[in-house]
Amino acid sequence: MSQLEHTPPILVLNEIERRTTIDREASYWLDLHALLFISGGNGEVTLDGWRQHASRGKCFLLRANQTLHLHNGETEPLAYFLVLFSIQQDTAELLARNETLVFEPCSRLEDQLEELLVSSRRRNDSDEGRLNDFQLHIRFQTMLYEVLHKLHSDKQGAENARQSVERTIDYLHRAYREEIEIGRLAHEANMSRWQYGSLFKSLTGQTPARYLNSLRIEQAKTLLATSSARIHDIAARVGFRDEYYFSRRFKQTTGMSPTQFAHSRGRSPRIFSIQYLGELLALGIRPIGTNRSMLSALPEACTDVLPVDEPLDIGQLTELNPDLILYPSFVPDELARQLKNVAPAIEIDWNADVYTRLQQLGLLLDRAKEADEWIDRYKAKALRAKRLLKDTVREGETASAFIVHADGLFVYAGHHFGHTLYQGLGFEPSPGVFALMERNRNVKWQEIRLEDIPYYAGDRIFFALPGQGGDARKGREMLRHPIWRNLTAVREGKSYIVKDYWANYNPVTLDKHLDDTVRRLLRSP
Repeated sequence: MSQLEHTPPILVLNEIERRTTIDREASYWLDLHALLFISGGNGEVTLDGWRQHASRGKCFLLRANQTLHLHNGETEPLAYFLVLFSIQQDTAELLARNETLVFEPCSRLEDQLEELLVSSRRRNDSDEGRLNDFQLHIRFQTMLYEVLHKLHSDKQGAENARQSVERTIDYLHRAYREEIEIGRLAHEANMSRWQYGSLFKSLTGQTPARYLNSLRIEQAKTLLATSSARIHDIAARVGFRDEYYFSRRFKQTTGMSPTQFAHSRGRSPRIFSIQYLGELLALGIRPIGTNRSMLSALPEACTDVLPVDEPLDIGQLTELNPDLILYPSFVPDELARQLKNVAPAIEIDWNADVYTRLQQLGLLLDRAKEADEWIDRYKAKALRAKRLLKDTVREGETASAFIVHADGLFVYAGHHFGHTLYQGLGFEPSPGVFALMERNRNVKWQEIRLEDIPYYAGDRIFFALPGQGGDARKGREMLRHPIWRNLTAVREGKSYIVKDYWANYNPVTLDKHLDDTVRRLLRSP
């Protein structure tokens, strides 16, 4: 019997959903690989600084562990299918990179995705249900093969007219800051200016010049609302060489001058934050800088929030010229004194829960409404998550979470990971964790010995493992230890090893962590 020359990839469909972006934008943390297919509308897709135009028929193959943002354009909202899948084997690295293509005829792929969606809703534990799962798996593999085949063909062959125009639109999303001539774009697409403009408008609903202007104005609106840069600097940063021309076009588009727009959005002071980047982002504020480690936890802020080295470099901080500094209550007195010599500095209680911190910052920065809205959205999302898990998590089921940090083993209480488990998903704390929380309601975690784990372990247990270094080695040793392996949750397949960045306690991480934990639980026994 002949053998295959190349080992084919092994892929597992995890989830498929069809959505329309009702709000101005939607964001997802992709803990799995994904296929995103735009079935209607137009707008923009961004992933960690990678910008692409989105319109009907556009298809994106996306690697795991990145943040996906979808932004509506000026005409109709984006409608899309989002397919999440895990890769058990891909030796050829067919899915190792972000890829984009135009799938034509788009109705064919749309019909396949609709069939997958309908079939996924019929899953059950009967014999017929297991056969349906097998058929669903085959359909998913076939659909993904067609997408990969089309991608390969596009790379080997010549562009068609739509692909040529799509390529120039993607260029506009990346290079809107530069001086751009529409005639040159038409030449790059190998079309007359009239042909190019006609096809461009059919894809975006706007002429090329108006589309470019809209891109620049949207970026300017974000900067005006979230930064304290001068109007002249903002105009230059979004591609306008003349401040007066920028102001005129901005008023034509929005009905108000850039200065009026900034004031109407409660433009924030130039803020430097130690630890509270996630809270500021949740309030719609982008600080000018933060401590470097926060950008590792929240990479979506890396494009325009500047890092300051740790231990905190006061010289770097001074060069940022902040109007306000926010710092946590664990900062030593000497460092707090140095901060106050740079700018007005306000201490924020590090031991407070995330809701209290967010509301405190909301009052301080005139964003109380935004703080309450985020809390309401999170609680509503948590209720939806509980409904999704009603057949997976039984009433009264307990859970606990552990992490290796600074060469020690810690169990979480009601904050950090505990917030997701107990407030977000409604698990009960294990008796050991409950006793810990009763002794101190604001305790975040408690250092324990390895032999203490059975006392704190719940019906389900989570272990946050660093990716590298001494803590990672120590964590892996603990996971091989008989004490861990003999826990009931481990033996029953109800233990979960997760990345240690989920341990960060801020609104943005909590929001993504809720999604990630729900997906893990739905895939578990």
